[in-house]
Amino acid sequence: MTRPLVDLQTTPHGGRSLFATQPITRGTNIFACEVPFAHVIYKDYRREVCAQCFAYAASTSRSIGDPRTWSIRSCMRATAETVWFCTDECKVTWESGVIGPLIADVNALLGKAKIATRSQSARDGHDPILPNISTAQITQDYIDEAWVDVENFVSSRTLLSSYCSTMNLEDMELEISRSVASAIVQRYVIDHRLANLTASSVISSSDLWAEVLNLQSSELSNVSLRPYILKAHLRVYAFLCHSLPTHLKTYVPMARIILARDTGNAFGIWDGDSRDEMLGWGLWAGASYFNHSCCPNVEKTRVGRAMHFTTSRSVETGEELCISYIDTNQTITQRRQDLENSWFFKCRCQRCLLEEASLH
Repeated sequence: MTRPLVDLQTTPHGGRSLFATQPITRGTNIFACEVPFAHVIYKDYRREVCAQCFAYAASTSRSIGDPRTWSIRSCMRATAETVWFCTDECKVTWESGVIGPLIADVNALLGKAKIATRSQSARDGHDPILPNISTAQITQDYIDEAWVDVENFVSSRTLLSSYCSTMNLEDMELEISRSVASAIVQRYVIDHRLANLTASSVISSSDLWAEVLNLQSSELSNVSLRPYILKAHLRVYAFLCHSLPTHLKTYVPMARIILARDTGNAFGIWDGDSRDEMLGWGLWAGASYFNHSCCPNVEKTRVGRAMHFTTSRSVETGEELCISYIDTNQTITQRRQDLENSWFFKCRCQRCLLEEASLH
């Protein structure tokens, strides 16, 4: 049996991470995570991004007709929203699967939500789910109590129906709802064995949901930095409790788990190598075990729905395998600020420590 190139280990500095089990040469494909557990493509790009492989019409010559949109589409069910594809092959692959059509059906239901105007957003201070809060109030106990309160609130069908009938979601709240709903569909499919989903062989667990649970939660750090996000998450939870079909509603409690792990673990879905436009985001659970370094030894590349990782230099046995979460051409101050704002840690990689020392 071939010995794996990498091993998942617990570190004292960054939770669980991947390490080389033997010397690895530059350009070696060491890891692949085939599908995102949760994902969403932003509304403005849905006609331009292939629903199957995430190809972007504006950055390829394969489009027909309007160069910024795909012409191949599918609407398999009366309830489903229209989805777009770059080729007939992608359309056939998507339609022959289980998850894509189920997500489309759910997104059609979520698409009926009323979207807030700017004036509505500005005066949205009366929301009964959570009063306006300040950073001084935020503790883990406070967040836990807020979630208990919203769970009690949604347990009353009358209150929930009345609340959601007048709810005006922010655009981003609806995008977050679609992302969480895609994870709920994945979990439903896994539990009911409707599709053959397997995790990467590198990770010890073959359970995709177990991989998600093993990811580090950034809930307290995220809400402390952005107090408004707690109300948004609670509104998303209430909206999903109200809007999802009965067979999926039992999975809505997992929304908090997804939301707590999404911010620090999700990858942007970009328009190819140029990375000029972010088309949406996805949570590739196994891929999230790569820690950050400002002098990385691994490059990540999205190939269709899969996330591939390749060594960018030679790696020694026992060396941690790291990618870069940010633009490493920035100064140490800019890099650390970006990492603290989005991933909630102060970088102490070898490069940052050397540059920090040179400043003193």
